[in-house]
Amino acid sequence: MSRFTSLYLRAPRPKSLFGFIGLQTGTEVISLALVLNKVTGVYGLLAILTGFQLSILQLTTYVYSIGVLVLLVTLIPHIRRQSPFECLSLAWVYILDTAINMACTAAFGLDWYFSNQTTDSLQTQPTDLPYMATEDATQNLRRDTAPHGQVVPQETAFSMLLITASMLIRIYFSFVVMAYAKQVLQKYMQLMILEGPGVDEHDGPFAEDLPDGEGRKGRLGRLMVSWGRSYWLDQHGTAEWARTADPNKPGSLGTLSGEV
Repeated sequence: MSRFTSLYLRAPRPKSLFGFIGLQTGTEVISLALVLNKVTGVYGLLAILTGFQLSILQLTTYVYSIGVLVLLVTLIPHIRRQSPFECLSLAWVYILDTAINMACTAAFGLDWYFSNQTTDSLQTQPTDLPYMATEDATQNLRRDTAPHGQVVPQETAFSMLLITASMLIRIYFSFVVMAYAKQVLQKYMQLMILEGPGVDEHDGPFAEDLPDGEGRKGRLGRLMVSWGRSYWLDQHGTAEWARTADPNKPGSLGTLSGEV
C-alpha cells in the first residue's frame, strides 16, 4: 500500500475534543453523557413495577442499557488513572454501543419509511424498535405524518438532518475515546520500553510472557488489540519517542504520566 493510500485510509486521530478540550477531559465528558443516556434503562425496568407491559425488544434494550451502565461505572474511574486495559475496554464499549445505536436507528428509519409508503391513513404503523440516543429526532418523523397523512418534506428533511448529525457526532466521539485509549496504551508501552521488560510487537503489553498478559485479562487484552492492531500498537510512534526520550532526565517520566 502506498504512503498516500495509507495516509488517507487510516482512522482519524484527534488530539483534542472540539479543538480545545484535552483527550482525558473529553473522554470523561463523553462517557458521562453515555451514562445519562443509559440511565433510561433503569427507569424502563422500573416501569414493570407499575404494571406497564414491555415487549421482548423493549425489555432487551433496557437490560442492555443497564449492562452498559455497569461497565461504564466500572471503567470511568480508570480514565484519570490512565489504566491501559480499562481505557482500551472503555473505547471498545463505546465503539460497539455506537455501532448498535446506528443499526437500531437505521432499522427504525427504514421501518418508518416503508410504513409511510404502504399506508395512506392518518396513523402510521407502530414499531417496537428502540429509539436509543436519537429518540427525539425520530419521533418528529412520526409527528410529521400524523396530521397530514403524508410526509411534510421540509420538516422530514430537518428531522433526517438531526438524525444524521447525531450519528456523525457519535462517530466523532468514538474517535476521541479511541485516541485517548491509544494515548494511554502508547505511554504505558513507552514506560515498559524504558524501565521494564519491553513490549511485544504483536500483542503489545498483553503478550503472554508479560505481566499484563496473564489470565483472563491478558486474553481479553490480546483480543482487543487484535482488531486494529496497527492503530493501537503504533510501534513506529513508540520507537520514535523512545529514541528521542532521555531516560536519565529526571522529569522525562513525570511528563509522560501527566501529559494529557
